[in-house]
Amino acid sequence: MKSLILFLLTFTLMLTSCNNPEQENQLKEREAALLVKEEKFAEKEQDYEALKMMRDSLERLPTDTIIPVKIPENIIGKWNGKMICTESNCSEHVIGDLRNDLWEFTAEHLKITNKSGGEKIYTGKYNGSELKLTSENNSASTSQSVITLQLSSQTTGRIKGSREFTGNNCTSKFSVELEKIKN
Repeated sequence: MKSLILFLLTFTLMLTSCNNPEQENQLKEREAALLVKEEKFAEKEQDYEALKMMRDSLERLPTDTIIPVKIPENIIGKWNGKMICTESNCSEHVIGDLRNDLWEFTAEHLKITNKSGGEKIYTGKYNGSELKLTSENNSASTSQSVITLQLSSQTTGRIKGSREFTGNNCTSKFSVELEKIKN
């Protein structure tokens, strides 16, 4: 009988010790904090998945897509282009080389035609005083050409700027002078 009383007394103590309200409140607070953290993590995970989808869609865009620049009205038309090589470490360009090409500006792009009939299309950005054009990539050419033209609001039939060719581990720079062709 003593052992039964001792057992009941021990069991009663265990039941009362498990019912500690302070520990229960701490446990509930931890559970609530854990739920908040889980919700925040789920939101971040959704954002992450959305960013991954956006990244993947951007990677699938064609790389040759170029947003055309709106070239100013007073620039549109045909121009005689004169370029003089000012700096070069390329075998095909020598300092002092002179090139004369036909430059044709449209509202969206620039087309340069050389004397042998070869054409190159450029698109780029216009910021109000400077027109920066980059050659469109094609698989036949490994060189890249960037043209920077300084424009004023009073362009009077002449434009000056620079042109830089890069490719085949070399760079050539040219000064550019354009003269508008009168129709």
